[in-house]
Amino acid sequence: MLPAIVEVTMNRLCKALDARTSSIESVYLYGSVALNDYIEGTSDIDFVAIIRKPLTQSEIQSIMAAHEEVERELPNTDIMGAYILLEDVGKKPNEMNAFVTYFNKQLHTNGSGADINPITWWILKKHGVRIYGSAVVFHYETDIASLLGYVSGNLNSYWVNWIDRLEKQLSLNNVLEDETYIEQLDKAIEWCTLGMLRQWYTLKERDIISKIGAGNYGIQQLPEKWHGLIREAIAIKRLEPSRYYISQKERLADLVDLLQYIHLDANR
Repeated sequence: MLPAIVEVTMNRLCKALDARTSSIESVYLYGSVALNDYIEGTSDIDFVAIIRKPLTQSEIQSIMAAHEEVERELPNTDIMGAYILLEDVGKKPNEMNAFVTYFNKQLHTNGSGADINPITWWILKKHGVRIYGSAVVFHYETDIASLLGYVSGNLNSYWVNWIDRLEKQLSLNNVLEDETYIEQLDKAIEWCTLGMLRQWYTLKERDIISKIGAGNYGIQQLPEKWHGLIREAIAIKRLEPSRYYISQKERLADLVDLLQYIHLDANR
């Protein structure tokens, strides 16, 4: 059963699309919705629309009009998706025909900002939820080697950059106690803790898990000294007020310590 806001939003989008174009074969949800971990206010509604043929400029304008209509009616939902030919589903972005994406409330015709990678295809094939159109048989293989390679590369580039920035902040003693800084640190704790734990889970278990699921996995697998930090990350993700630290410097130090541990352990 879909969360009510997801069902309302996507039904409205599909209705608006259906009224304007006949090129869409089906629409599938992936991401947190498909993993039963959607949290209103912090989760995106991720979708892939399967199209029958390359979109014309007129059809692209019609799709943009459909999104604009939905945004006017439901401005507080974050929709992110891509319009992709069936023959391109499962491929690497550089192997695909040009495709249209929607994110940050804008339509992009060059595929920019697309959340298209082995994780996307893994979730779509194993957990995807069809909400519009006819069922599609996904013939592509979910290749574990490609999945692990992508996750490892992401861990050693994007997430290492996060660790470096947080380490520098800590070493410069650039830790404040004001409300703005605490809010920024909240975001970093939620994003980095649960994000890196997802990568760690995939490398260890050879599967995909949601952010909250990754947090619970971390509590089960990691030493108790990081349990408070992980519980805090889960609370922030869920928009709950629970916090386990008084000192912001201690929070940041524990965050850096945890991320360094995950990075080293994942590369063993």
